[in-house]
Amino acid sequence: MRRRELSRRSGFCLGFSHSQTAGILPEWSPSAGHAGWSAQKTEGWKMENRSNNRPIPGISLSSVPSGTGCLECLSGAEPGWWVHLRRCAQCGHIGCCDSSPSQHASAHARTLGHPVITSYEPEEDWFYETNTKKFFRGPRLPDPQSRPLEQPVPAPAEKVPTDWRERIHR
Repeated sequence: MRRRELSRRSGFCLGFSHSQTAGILPEWSPSAGHAGWSAQKTEGWKMENRSNNRPIPGISLSSVPSGTGCLECLSGAEPGWWVHLRRCAQCGHIGCCDSSPSQHASAHARTLGHPVITSYEPEEDWFYETNTKKFFRGPRLPDPQSRPLEQPVPAPAEKVPTDWRERIHR
């Protein structure tokens, strides 16, 4: 996918693996310290140099995921199912993506002012800054990195309607 196309679309339901984003998303440089962004240019993107060891706003390296599914959907919020999961990089809240009926991840970001979301799907490796609407590669957050592999998509299976494809946001 091209950089321009990435920047135009919402980041909450796009699924990108490390190999798919190589050369598109700016790289995290752990050698530069706690908040080590390299000031490299990657296909026209230039990230702010964060090699001064200051924390990255919106990312906590100590927050653990709130669970294996969307917190609100599992707590009884209707309709109670999701397509993909997103993780708040600041507090670890797990919410459903923008294609899901309830869009709890973006509601959490807006309500609490937590600007950075990352994927909570297996093999996806991206962060999204809701204020700037830009994708980037970020640091490794505390495990687990994704929902369990055996968990179906969409989920939870007993809540997903047979016509779920017609109910998602596109």
